[in-house]
Amino acid sequence: MNLKWVWICAVISFVALVFPVISFAQKTGRFSGLIELTYQKDKIKDIDSETEKGSFTQDYKLRYQGFVYSPRLLMYNIGGTFRKEDSKTDESSAGRTDTTAKSRDYNLKLDFIQGTKYPFTIYKERFELPTWTMQPTQTFQTRQTSDRYGLFGNAFLGKGINLRYDMREDDTKTTGRTEGTDQRNRSFMFGVDKRKDENFIDASYTYRHNLEKIKNEFEAINDARVSFGLKPGKDTRFNMNINYNDNSFYEFTTTTLNMNFTYVPSSDFNSNLTLYANRIKQTEKIGNFVSLFGNATYKISPYLTTNQSLMLYKSAGDFGNDSTESLTPGLVFTKQMPGGVTVSADTSINVTAQQFETSKNRNSMSYSIGGRVSKFFEDIKSEINGGGSYYIYRSSLKGKTARYAFNGGLTSRFIQNLTLQSLLNFSEEETIGDETEGASFESKTKRLTSDNSLGYFMQLGFRGSLDAKVGTIFESGTTQRTFRYATLTGRYSLRRNLSLNAGLNLYKESISKTQTLIGSLGVEYRLRAIRMSLRNGMWNEKGPTGTKTRSTIFFQVSRPF
Repeated sequence: MNLKWVWICAVISFVALVFPVISFAQKTGRFSGLIELTYQKDKIKDIDSETEKGSFTQDYKLRYQGFVYSPRLLMYNIGGTFRKEDSKTDESSAGRTDTTAKSRDYNLKLDFIQGTKYPFTIYKERFELPTWTMQPTQTFQTRQTSDRYGLFGNAFLGKGINLRYDMREDDTKTTGRTEGTDQRNRSFMFGVDKRKDENFIDASYTYRHNLEKIKNEFEAINDARVSFGLKPGKDTRFNMNINYNDNSFYEFTTTTLNMNFTYVPSSDFNSNLTLYANRIKQTEKIGNFVSLFGNATYKISPYLTTNQSLMLYKSAGDFGNDSTESLTPGLVFTKQMPGGVTVSADTSINVTAQQFETSKNRNSMSYSIGGRVSKFFEDIKSEINGGGSYYIYRSSLKGKTARYAFNGGLTSRFIQNLTLQSLLNFSEEETIGDETEGASFESKTKRLTSDNSLGYFMQLGFRGSLDAKVGTIFESGTTQRTFRYATLTGRYSLRRNLSLNAGLNLYKESISKTQTLIGSLGVEYRLRAIRMSLRNGMWNEKGPTGTKTRSTIFFQVSRPF
């Protein structure tokens, strides 16, 4: 017998059994829902094309919730969503297209004996989406229907043991302009978990059965997972996950193992070790991959911290036999000095060895060092900071990189509501690439960037605010560039249920020689439970090839109940 009819017969039988109870059930149900109307119009004008699109969308949602005799016996939810969208698109190159889409969604959810040791839920949903499209030369219709139903629940067996199960089916059909589809997806999941204090174990098995009837394509997916966590001691934690996944359609099988060990004996020291292993099996290929990551941090003093990280990687099989070993020790120094001065510095060394099956092996080393000083002047509400860094890289394939950078900045709020900021960055880098097949590349870059801005913020009474900022970014060196910007944002509440917001952004860029203007204006109004929103946006870009514009009008009215 078809599984669908088994479900229908089971539900009918249950309703017949409890009908006498339903007749005398308490009238405790309640309705809720939403009515929402949305209108949007977009105009897009390019150099050689123009498009205008308008849409009107109606959304109606209704839900009824209640229980039979007692919430512990049966809670039910009956819902429906109805949506209609009418849109019109006018394109200068393709003409006019009218589209109407109507979607209907009905759903029923029954929650049985919740709050007991054996709660379970039955649900049923049907979704329909017919669409009509009318073009100058043709008219066609597409249709999608989907039926979903399932059963899921738990069995709490005591002593922290919980049994889970989940059975679902999804039948989806599409017809219309393109080749139709008829898809049936079924899934069955069973799992068990046990928890005690901070220790746990969790195992589950999922089987998915996907069938495309028209193309006669079948896919079976087996997925098994086991995970557990232990806390052997006060300072240690161990977690492990094992996953097996097999896909018959792609003939692809993967097995993964992930283990993590954490040791935190004090606030001054913490460490963790992670092992990740993966085995991939295809029709004619098998590959094994293993990665080990380790990290430890130790606070030597209130100002000095050391950290080390380790990475080991190995692959073997038909996908390649490669390996990588990497070690990175480092130091970090941070101290608050008298007079509002903060000093920080850091340094690290990385050593890496790589072995490749199809190319040359490579050993490399990199070193970095950096420092920074900042001071805050309380009297004038200003901060000044500056720092620098140096990085060098060398490899056995004659590749090398040298980079140094300096940066500094000033931020001042000496004048009330006014923020002055000036940032300066300089960097220079020279790179010679690794020699591959007797060839390499070289590059040199130098960059000096200055970013200066002035910001202003003020309260407009108790209900509004105004935020403005103007600035210019100058860039010289390898690339010459100027970028100017100005932003303005305002918000104001005329009444408790009526607010306005507006924004204006202007950008001008020297390399592409473009100027961009973005503006927005919005109104939010609430009348009891009715909410209204009106937004107007515009975008304008002027460049050497012409002008591009885009404008949007959005209006929405909604009433939840």
